[in-house]
Order: sequence, then C-alpha cells, then structure tokens
Amino acid sequence: MKYNLLIIALNFIYCQDSLFWFDMNNVLDSVPETPKVLDKIFNDNQNKNLLEIKLKSNDIKEGYRLQIFESTSVSKANKKMLKFKKILGDSLYMSFEAPYYKIQYGNFSKREDAEREKKSIAKKGFKNVWIIRSRIL
Repeated sequence: MKYNLLIIALNFIYCQDSLFWFDMNNVLDSVPETPKVLDKIFNDNQNKNLLEIKLKSNDIKEGYRLQIFESTSVSKANKKMLKFKKILGDSLYMSFEAPYYKIQYGNFSKREDAEREKKSIAKKGFKNVWIIRSRIL
C-alpha cells in the first residue's frame, strides 16, 4: 500500500508535464498553418471552408456610405435603426467608434451615386446626412 502511494505520487510529480517532454527544434514536420479538422458534417478538411471565407472577404472594396445618424446612446441608436429599417429597408449598418454609435446606409462604389441617393433620402426627411468613405460589400 505504501509503495502504491509512493508510485502514484512520483508519477504525478514527474508526468504532469508529459506533453512538453520533446524539443520543438528537433521535430521533423513543420507546424501546420491551421489545424486540420475532419468531421461528419462537412466530410472534408476545414481548410477548404476557411479558404472560401477568406476569398469572400476579398470581395469587400472601398466605396461610400451615407451616415444618417450618430449617438452616444446605444438605446437611441437601436430605436433609430428600427425606424430607419422601416423607411429605407436594407443596406443599413450600425458601427461603434468610441464614443459614437453610427448608423450608415448604402453601398456605393462611386461618390456620384452616393450624392444622388443623399438627395433622394433628403426628400424622405433625412436632413443631417453626410457621405463617408467606407468599406462596402
């Protein structure tokens, strides 16, 4: 019984760092860039899915949006967002740049298009609107 406890105690002391017993400089294989995961859902390597996401993110380009509201209050911004969604529909974006919550509208590749839309929504009651450079979809 004493020997069993002694063996368990020594095993615990010497084996608790058993994952780090080797030197990474002597490993022959290189460390993979991303973990390779196989699962039953995709039946394939997750690297393919990550690559597709990366390629889609490259579709984002520089353009213009109309900033239609900003506030330091998140509750005000959320209320305005719901109101604007009923009036304008899609292409509304809320962002936070301390200390302001900003609501922006549209995805315009040319400034002229943004100018035209600014005039159009001014007729709907949006008076304090300005054009900003932004990443668009």
